[in-house]
Amino acid sequence: MDTDLFCQVVDNYGDIGVCWRLAQQLQQRGMAVRLFVDDLTAFHRIEPTIKEHAGSQTVQQITIQHWSQAEQAIPASFVIEAFGCELPLAYQNAMPAQTRLWINLEYLSAESWVESSHALPSPQPNGVVKYFFFPGFSAKTGGLLRPELSCNHAPLGEAFWNQVGLAQAPTTERVAFVFSYPQAPLETLYACLASQPHSWSVLLAASAPEPTAPPTNLSFYRLPFIAQHQFDALLDYADLNLVRGEDSFVRAIWAQRPFIWQPYLQEDDYHLIKLQAWLTTTPLTASRQQLIMDWNQGSITPDQLNTELKNLAEWRQQCVHYAATLAQQTDLATQLFAFCSQLDQKTVK
Repeated sequence: MDTDLFCQVVDNYGDIGVCWRLAQQLQQRGMAVRLFVDDLTAFHRIEPTIKEHAGSQTVQQITIQHWSQAEQAIPASFVIEAFGCELPLAYQNAMPAQTRLWINLEYLSAESWVESSHALPSPQPNGVVKYFFFPGFSAKTGGLLRPELSCNHAPLGEAFWNQVGLAQAPTTERVAFVFSYPQAPLETLYACLASQPHSWSVLLAASAPEPTAPPTNLSFYRLPFIAQHQFDALLDYADLNLVRGEDSFVRAIWAQRPFIWQPYLQEDDYHLIKLQAWLTTTPLTASRQQLIMDWNQGSITPDQLNTELKNLAEWRQQCVHYAATLAQQTDLATQLFAFCSQLDQKTVK
C-alpha cells in the first residue's frame, strides 16, 4: 500500500512531530510511506539522521523528500495531507490517474462536532474524493497516536545526560520538564517549585522561554535539541511536564505523569474552547481542570499551584487512569491503516 504523507511545518516541531510518528507507525503496519516535508531543518532537530539539504533520502525505511520534489512525483495510491496543507497543483492534477484515497488528517479536538464530521467525504475539483479524518478522544473519532509497546523507553542513562551537557541526572527529589510557549506563566510556577518541601530541578527544552528571575534554590538546565525518542523519554522521566501544541500534548498523556497543556494560540481565544472541550473528557478534579484553564488565561495563582504540587502523587494516579482509559480505544495509525485497507478491498462503507 503505497502512501504519500504531506507535512508543512507551521508550529515549529509539532506538525513534523505528529507526521514523523505517523509515518513510522504506518510503515510498521506494512505501508510503503513517502513523506514530503517543506522544512527539513526543523525535521533534523527532532530526527538527527535527517540530511537538511537532501532532496530525497531514506530513514528507517521511509522515503523522505523535500516538498519541492512533489511537483514531479507520481502520486501514491493513498495520499494523506496533514492539517489541511495545500498539495502542489501539479501533484493534484496527477492524482486522478493514480490515487484511490485522499485523506485530510485534521487537527486534534475534543469538541462535540468532531464525531459527526469524522470520515466524511468531500469530492474535489480534480475528481478525487477527499475524506476528513479527525483524531479525537472518543470511539467515534480517529483516535490518538499511541506509542508502540516495543517503544517503551529505558531509564535515561549517563550517556544521555552527557550528551545534553550534564555530568549526571539531576540529583533533586523531583524534576519538571518545560516545553511551553512564551505566554505561559512560568515565573509563577518557578516560585512555587522553589517553595515546596521537595527539591526541584527544571529541565528547559531548547525552545522553552528563558527564566527572567530564576529562584536561587532551583536548579535550571537548558537542553539542546534532542531526538524525538529522547524527548519522549524525558516526558516519561519528569515528575511534571509543561507541554504545548498537539504532538507533545498527546505524548504527555501516554507518559502518565502530571502535565499542564498549553494549546496553540488561536484568534478570538478559540484555543480556550478547545481546551475546555478536552478538560471535560478527563478524570481530572475540578481544581486541576481550573488550574490548566487559568494557566492558559494568565490568571493562575500561587495557591492553586501549591495545592496541586502538594498532591502530585494523586494527580499522577489520575493521569495513569486517564491513559489506561484512552488505551482501550483503537489508535490513530491503526484506524488510518484499516480505513485504507477497506478501500483497497473495495469494502469502504
